[in-house]
Amino acid sequence: MNKKCARCKIEFDNKYPKQKFCSILCSNRHNLNHKNIFKKPSRYSNELAELFGILLGDGSVEKYYVKIYLNMIADKGYTRNITRLITSALPGVKPSIHIRKERGTEEVQISCTDVCDYFKSLGFNPQKRIVPGWITENQTFTKRTLRGLFDTEGSIGIKRFVGKNNLHIYKQLTFTNKNKDILQFVVNSLSNLGFSPTKTSRYNIYISNRKDIERYFNLIGTSNPKLEKKMKIK
Repeated sequence: MNKKCARCKIEFDNKYPKQKFCSILCSNRHNLNHKNIFKKPSRYSNELAELFGILLGDGSVEKYYVKIYLNMIADKGYTRNITRLITSALPGVKPSIHIRKERGTEEVQISCTDVCDYFKSLGFNPQKRIVPGWITENQTFTKRTLRGLFDTEGSIGIKRFVGKNNLHIYKQLTFTNKNKDILQFVVNSLSNLGFSPTKTSRYNIYISNRKDIERYFNLIGTSNPKLEKKMKIK
């Protein structure tokens, strides 16, 4: 069924029931005209640090929009928590949600150049992702950034180890990323917080000690129902 684009008024074949614009360009241009709703925060916050970690893990900051990519099945329920985080960290911003069934993804998008410029001023580099000093020099912000990273790039698996006398079953919290700077940040931060992370493969960091895993969820926590649910499995 054809609809008229909310910006250019040209008729287009809408692929999604709630699609208002004929193209990403029209969507971005429309939102550019409404960018002044964003009120730049006067200070850093816990919510901002967690959101920065989420973007480092599964997000992108482009010229016209900020976007977070989630698995629509595995991350079910996480989108709601992210939108709450955004509205708290970025006053006046109203994110949009796009479900891409053909890709199996759910995308949270902020279409505002002021927000894009703001994250770049915070130290988000789309080409070389590093964790800026305002996070690494503050333990509280470090913990919230770790939460955002693990919620997007972390998983809990069940491992089996056959000993001399019997079978041992234990949980393992794994963080996976290909960026060496982010991996180093995670190792250093966990170690400084008293954890004992191991890195026996190129892209993975593990927390295998049961007490460490329990302490992780008590100290750092999670906003992703996926990890919370798996943690409760005995």
